[in-house]
Amino acid sequence: MAVPVRRTLAAAAAAAVLLGGAPAGWSDPAAPVAGDVQQEAPPPEARGRNAYRPTVWPADEDYLRWPLPRGAERYRAIDGGRIRADMEALVAISRKSRDGGNQYWGRITGTAADKEATDWMAGQFRRIGLERVRIQEFALPPQWFPTSWRVSAAIGEQAVELESAFPLFNSVGIAPVELEPAWVGTGTAADFQGRDVRGKAVVAYGFPNPGGRTNTALTNGVVATAERAGAAALFVILGFPGNVKNIPQAGGKDPPARMPVFMLGNDDGNRLRAAIEQGESPRLQVRLDVEYREGLRTASVWGELRGASDEHIAVMAHTDAFFDGALDNGSGLGTLLELARFYAAQPAGKRPRTMTFFTTSAHHAYAGEEAGIVWIKKHRQDLLRRTALLVNLEHTSQVQTYLMGRNLVASNTVSARRWYVGGTERLQAIARQAFRDFGIALYAEPERRPGGELSKVYMDAPGVHIIDHAIYHTDLDTPQHVPTAGLEAAGRAFARIIDEANALTLVELRGNTPAMAP
Repeated sequence: MAVPVRRTLAAAAAAAVLLGGAPAGWSDPAAPVAGDVQQEAPPPEARGRNAYRPTVWPADEDYLRWPLPRGAERYRAIDGGRIRADMEALVAISRKSRDGGNQYWGRITGTAADKEATDWMAGQFRRIGLERVRIQEFALPPQWFPTSWRVSAAIGEQAVELESAFPLFNSVGIAPVELEPAWVGTGTAADFQGRDVRGKAVVAYGFPNPGGRTNTALTNGVVATAERAGAAALFVILGFPGNVKNIPQAGGKDPPARMPVFMLGNDDGNRLRAAIEQGESPRLQVRLDVEYREGLRTASVWGELRGASDEHIAVMAHTDAFFDGALDNGSGLGTLLELARFYAAQPAGKRPRTMTFFTTSAHHAYAGEEAGIVWIKKHRQDLLRRTALLVNLEHTSQVQTYLMGRNLVASNTVSARRWYVGGTERLQAIARQAFRDFGIALYAEPERRPGGELSKVYMDAPGVHIIDHAIYHTDLDTPQHVPTAGLEAAGRAFARIIDEANALTLVELRGNTPAMAP
């Protein structure tokens, strides 16, 4: 039976309560409402406090929005809907990669999807009216590619495909082999004590901390521990509800271990664990084909808006992504384009400083010293020395979710972000006030040193960013996890920071520290 769901704040709250664990005997809402979205009632086995139910995602109009602060009416021109449309265009490029039959898919560095995203951004720069638009290509060192893999479990007479299996970045391959699984709990060294895992497929459970980028098993060193114990392969279950695919680590040129390492979704991992518990003697059939591709290229896109001086406001975002890459980093690229539109609409004489907009690539890959943000740090010190403010746009809006029992529960608000502001105390005060005024939720303390792309250049120019980071590096990173309200608020806050920074001198922004003094 289809149950109507009111798309109102009250209904969103009711849905969250329901997903958080309705008691046994849950009953359907009573009355259909014309025009409401239809949603199937949960089957009997999906009812009860600890039953798994798919997440209900709020409609865009249901998200809480901050009113514009007094005197900030000019920022109404920054439109979250346009940011979202640009983000979805980039997601479409990723999905073309998936639909082309690639198991390892997304806007992967060095691939056709990477080039398509770069060319698309350059086209948008030109449409907006940026000047000196150019694509700068880089040669890449050999790139790791898992070309094909398969993992299945023989449980009794049944063969179960573990479809969520996904190789850890830079994992070595393995020819087809049958392995006995060995469960090691949460994968600490204590969990390995008394267990003979030599020649077996070690299976460990990792709690998200905070999400797809890493988990407790990896943080506690399960890869090195399993390798020292002589394991033939390692599988790490990511404890998100459902059967999420993820690739938690990226970068670096060396394999994480001499054995293959895979991630598993919760459903697949639980099925395998149950078979072990029930004495069904499961066997894993494992294959992973890996190659290193040479001669690949990637690129950055550059564009400018001339201002009244040769000092710069620099705005950047990285283009490459795993899976859909909506949050990481379609959200940042869309925000970059909207800021470019906003400032392109102003006469050059109204811009106190030249504005440089650029993209970087190879954020999720090993690029050596001659590509991406590393190249910029190495070769563009002339730009960075004249930069009054460096705005890094990365993961700008994500729905606040909660792990409750077996369910991932969505709310109708944007989650808090990790954040960083460099430069002087005056710049830090400007950024903090803008984040408050536009409703940007933040962690209680800033990063001591920034992550993301800003990590390579934060000592070269005053930088600012916000980064959301629970669902990235997973196939949960889809547009429905990226609220338009958050995209819009972030864009407006960054514009306010840029405008107020433009009222200060380089010394007032950079200070007199040797590393950053103008």
